[in-house]
Amino acid sequence: MNNTMYHLIFRRLDMRIGRYLPVFLLVAIFSSCQKTGFTYNNIVDNNQQTEYLLADTLTVTMKTIFQDSIPTSDNDVVLVGKRTDPQFGVTMAQSFFQIQQPAPVDIPLVGADYDSMVLIMRPNGYISGDSLQPADLQVYRVTSTIQTAQNFYYLYNNSNFSTENTPIGSFRGSVWPNTDPTVTVPMSDQLGRQLFIMLRDKSGDITANTNWLYFFPGLNVRGGPTSQSVLGFKATDSSLVMRLYYHISELVTTVKYVDFNMQAPNLQFNRVTNNAAGTALAPLQQGVLQLPSESTNHQGYTQPITGSATRIDIPYLRNLNTIGQFFKVMKVYLYLKPVNGTYDNDRLPPRMALNEVDALNNVTDTLTYGLLTKDTQFPDNNAYTFDLTNYFIKELTATDFTSRGLLLTPSATDARTTLDRLVVGDQQNTKYRLKLQLYYLLYK
Repeated sequence: MNNTMYHLIFRRLDMRIGRYLPVFLLVAIFSSCQKTGFTYNNIVDNNQQTEYLLADTLTVTMKTIFQDSIPTSDNDVVLVGKRTDPQFGVTMAQSFFQIQQPAPVDIPLVGADYDSMVLIMRPNGYISGDSLQPADLQVYRVTSTIQTAQNFYYLYNNSNFSTENTPIGSFRGSVWPNTDPTVTVPMSDQLGRQLFIMLRDKSGDITANTNWLYFFPGLNVRGGPTSQSVLGFKATDSSLVMRLYYHISELVTTVKYVDFNMQAPNLQFNRVTNNAAGTALAPLQQGVLQLPSESTNHQGYTQPITGSATRIDIPYLRNLNTIGQFFKVMKVYLYLKPVNGTYDNDRLPPRMALNEVDALNNVTDTLTYGLLTKDTQFPDNNAYTFDLTNYFIKELTATDFTSRGLLLTPSATDARTTLDRLVVGDQQNTKYRLKLQLYYLLYK
């Protein structure tokens, strides 16, 4: 047999359930030679009773893979700004969306005048980066039609549309995402006056939606040159509004406004670009599609919106079938530990998902979620716990074609609407070691 192999160390638990189950003699187990991926150690019970055993050294491999297209449209979230992350590099987020012309409004030709125009944005409570530094936002006018590619439903983190070169709105100031109800961005008075006249004169370019979208395809909001954080805003027709103020001078001056609300939520998306130069992930942006954890300091990296995710495989799982005919998986747990020091300025995602993926890293199903157990006193003990029992049972009968690996990501919503990220240790990491525990019954 192959002598270059990995070993399972079987530890007998003090649990005997033989009185309730038939007793079988597995002579073949004890007379067999070593199997690739594990050996049979310490499993003979002189009393010939059924045993409940634990295996905790089954080989697990880890790699960081690159994903080039993540859907970011139709998620009701605007991401804007710039973030420098020592683990993942420099990330820039910007949002594109259409705005709708308002309902017809009667503005008198005499006695009415334009005042100002603003873009009103409502924070959703999310921020990534230095929240103490002033936010720097810029608004650009889109010059091409925002639309999905033919036969595609989504727009992606790498989708892009042309804009004017000069911003038509800008904001710089403190933003407190959990307390500020709105952020108001002053907009170009030149554009505001033009729109006011069009409204007053009931121009065909503003009364018909088709003409309007040709005249004004949409807005692009991005971080300015001093941006040091990425902010989240709500993206609904009532929370993302370009508002034009004007007044009517009569006996009493009356201030009025007209709202241009966001429209077509399925076409609102976030473009997210990343420069990983100087980080362990730099090769992923140089044509390398996957990095084994041995080349990244025995760590796996996950931040889906910038294109990285951790893939986990258990290459010798099906070899468990050779233990014998009377072998049954009872429970399997996977423990992943965040690497302390990699999340000092970031939140740890409250839960992570393990998705089944094929050989080409295409997600075929969401398998299970793992909740974060936090130890505020001893952060080295922080861990995500996943139940892989059903996955193991299915993989035991899988073929090379149907076998699946595991992809670690935040929940689907967080993966597409935040910069949530995670660095975990692999099976050889000395301090933040991945742990896999297999509990099984062996009938003897």
